[in-house]
Amino acid sequence: MEKIEFTTRVLGTIAAYRLEKHEVSQTLRSESSSITAAIINGQVSAGEKLEIVLDNIPAGHAELLSMYPVHWDDLNIEDARQGGFDSLKDLKAALQRAGYRFKSMAEYHLFLIKFRWLEELAQLFDEASQSDEGNRRR
Repeated sequence: MEKIEFTTRVLGTIAAYRLEKHEVSQTLRSESSSITAAIINGQVSAGEKLEIVLDNIPAGHAELLSMYPVHWDDLNIEDARQGGFDSLKDLKAALQRAGYRFKSMAEYHLFLIKFRWLEELAQLFDEASQSDEGNRRR
């Protein structure tokens, strides 16, 4: 199973906390990132299960929804929030901690990877089945 690996050092404490709480649903990666390469090479495709890891500790499992190239100028506040950040400024600071600091952000080739936490889906199914059981007993 492929992994998307995160570190608190790069994310910052707030975004890392949001990742632990499963409030993050996308990430920006370079073409040389192992997960990006796996998707480009066809080793992983939409609908497949991924392991989400924070500081070498499993944080949960997710379904890969999509990956596509983006330019920094095309990103907006919603992209920052889905990545766990309060602003584009915070997202940019995290990318700079990840090594995107030698050129302007517009010069980097970024890939936006979207995913959905599987634990939330399992919880929703559990809640729905419990609700169905309660309705049948009445």
